[in-house]
Amino acid sequence: MKLDLLDHKELKSFPSGSGIEFYDNKIYLVGDDAARILVMNKRWKEKYDIVLFESGEKRIPKKQKADLEATAVLQLDKKNYLLVLGSGSRQNRNKAILVDLKNDSLIELDNTVFYERLKASGIAELNIEGAAQVHDHLLLCNRANQSNPVNQLIITSLDFFRNQEEAPVMLLDIDFSAYEESIGVSGITYSDTHDQIIFTTSSEATGNSYDDGAIGKSYLGIIENGYRKIWKKNMKVNELIDLPGTFDEFKGHKVESVCIQSEKDHSVKLQLVADDDTGESYLFKVRLRF
Repeated sequence: MKLDLLDHKELKSFPSGSGIEFYDNKIYLVGDDAARILVMNKRWKEKYDIVLFESGEKRIPKKQKADLEATAVLQLDKKNYLLVLGSGSRQNRNKAILVDLKNDSLIELDNTVFYERLKASGIAELNIEGAAQVHDHLLLCNRANQSNPVNQLIITSLDFFRNQEEAPVMLLDIDFSAYEESIGVSGITYSDTHDQIIFTTSSEATGNSYDDGAIGKSYLGIIENGYRKIWKKNMKVNELIDLPGTFDEFKGHKVESVCIQSEKDHSVKLQLVADDDTGESYLFKVRLRF
């Protein structure tokens, strides 16, 4: 596979980009300590904000932030929603928000019951970083760190938040055994056209799900036959592309999320968001060819 860098931009007006989604020719950008969702067109022209929390600060303080890390566009009840999930790494990070993409109305959710079930199911340290709809299922990704080296996929129902005590839970390890580095998955998306799970990873020198560390490399990963693989015991990665090793523009940035803008028979156009722990966000547009 080959990767082309089409465009990139430093976004000083929006902090700590952690999730990015594309729907109806609009980009929805979420920050882990941001009080709003930024809505842009596909050329990154800012259109409007969706206010999530009342805050007079650009960045909500670390101890108070909801740590909104995982995003997914859901087709549910014949409607389209943006699901925004807190990481669950602390009690105040069990929040979630469902945005009706027809009118931008919000439904606030508390995922505590479901997150406690995940901990009891075999997740050593909860840190939900990615989400994607795969047919009738929702995939969540729990991020690894230096003391918890296994990235795990959680397969559940699209409406898990409605019946958190009974929603299905299946855990699947992502197999990075072919790679020597400590790798933490930071975002995922799914190509129904190509049956590919496309994900981003970033590495940082931290031994837990709360503290930041020195930024290492970021990768773009591809898992072929993604839907079929979610029913196996573990999921092997087909390819990892070293982003800063391929393009200097990625150096020093921690890539946090990826979404699909458009697809063709042998290529996918992707939008990515990154941060560098200073409160700014960085946008990248790439084409993956295969």
